Amino acid sequence: METAQKGSLIIVGTGISVAGQMTLLAKSYIENADIVFMGIMNKVGEHAVQTLNPNTHTLDDLYKEGKSRAVTYAEMADRIVQAVIDGNRVCAAFYGHPGVFVSPSHEALKRVKRLGFEAKMLPGVSAEDCLIADLGIDPSKFGCQSYEATQFLFRDYRIDPYMTQIIWQIGLVGEATLSVLNASHAAPGLAMLAAILRENYPKEHELILYEAATLPLCEPKIQKFPLSELESIQPSLISTLVVPALGLPEYRHDRLTKLGLTQQQVTQYRSTSQNRR
Repeated sequence: METAQKGSLIIVGTGISVAGQMTLLAKSYIENADIVFMGIMNKVGEHAVQTLNPNTHTLDDLYKEGKSRAVTYAEMADRIVQAVIDGNRVCAAFYGHPGVFVSPSHEALKRVKRLGFEAKMLPGVSAEDCLIADLGIDPSKFGCQSYEATQFLFRDYRIDPYMTQIIWQIGLVGEATLSVLNASHAAPGLAMLAAILRENYPKEHELILYEAATLPLCEPKIQKFPLSELESIQPSLISTLVVPALGLPEYRHDRLTKLGLTQQQVTQYRSTSQNRR
């Protein structure tokens, strides 16, 4: 007797600029899925996925102005999980990395596994990967601290100004309702963020407002300005704020002594370790 097909879930990332950033493995899973759900921010990316598999359905129709994004994300996960329960080989394709700022992917993956179905996530090119390439930042040089903008305001984080700061979703900074779908309400949050940064950096410290290129023929948006002008910037929903490091802190000579090292030895190690893989 023929048994019903058991559903499965594969979650893939299409990259920030879908053309050229989608991996061969992601393409293969999209092509061979029974049904594909996609959360992709532009029509060009959606078309690229639909070309690979005609049975593709957008999740973006669940967004509504004034509707909590928490509700929207829960509904996205519900839609994905139900298709797996129905016995389909499901592929969920999200732009960028499918595990970065994509709560429906994590929720769906967790629920599908809990139900006993096969499920996994593949990596994708994220906004952070693009940022590193476009701005020429090596996270290992000074270290890096990374936060979501509103979480940064609401929680008692400690900035280390000797590390690079990456503050995501700056266009929604201070927005707590989860129902806003534009960056027109960021001014109060930007003012508070500027005050926090002034406690750690001089007012002339250069900041960078960054947006990765989302279309193949577009260039990334890179706006440099002093901290004193932070309150007057106009970010979009995909803007990221980068606060470059002040440099490296002083050596802890007490620690070096305990390890039997000198500053000269450590300086030599530092210069060579930058080139290691």
